[in-house]
Amino acid sequence: MDLFSLKSLVFSLCFIGPSVGQKIVSESPAQAYLGENTTLKILIENEPSNIITWNFKGGNQILNVALLRPEGVKVNERYKGRASIDSANGHLTLTSAQLNDSGNYTVLVLGENTTEIGIVKLHVVDILHPNLTLLAPSSEELQQKKLTLTCLGNKGFPSDWQLRWHVNGSSQVHWKEEWGPVRRLDDDHYTWSSFLTVDEENWKKISSVTCRAILGSLAPVSVTLKIN
Repeated sequence: MDLFSLKSLVFSLCFIGPSVGQKIVSESPAQAYLGENTTLKILIENEPSNIITWNFKGGNQILNVALLRPEGVKVNERYKGRASIDSANGHLTLTSAQLNDSGNYTVLVLGENTTEIGIVKLHVVDILHPNLTLLAPSSEELQQKKLTLTCLGNKGFPSDWQLRWHVNGSSQVHWKEEWGPVRRLDDDHYTWSSFLTVDEENWKKISSVTCRAILGSLAPVSVTLKIN
């Protein structure tokens, strides 16, 4: 099949919808956070002789993303450096997801005797990094046997951010972690809180404490407090 015939078939099938045969992609929508890498997977086994094309449909616009043929992968100019197809399994990977990547992705698998098509919906979620504040124990607490550090995350989005502690890089320090409830603000942003408690003996071993806000595979936001 020449490239012109292949494109004509792909565009026609994109408007018709998925075939009624076996499911070749997940029925559940895929989700990625803004800036995150995401992979859209094919559920069937890929044969080396297959031709696989991934296309994007947003509104009335249909774009070819990438095409896998036995001789190699060809990526649309718009997706150069951001899209790739794994030649072993046919999965499509998008790096640094953008908000305008949200939409329907059609995959067409042309085998020697079969033609399979599937559609998976991708939703890219906007994010806002929370502002982190790390509070040391009060002077009164320093006189007690238990000391608590507080990490506050303010005005982030979405609510899926998680606060995690990293103490001194040493497994010899023992501490207790607790988390407060996630609170939604009037502007639809969120706040988080987490508390780290140590006894006096372990406090003396600590040189620094880091609180990190983590979301998916994105690079974490962090704040560090030097202690001793």
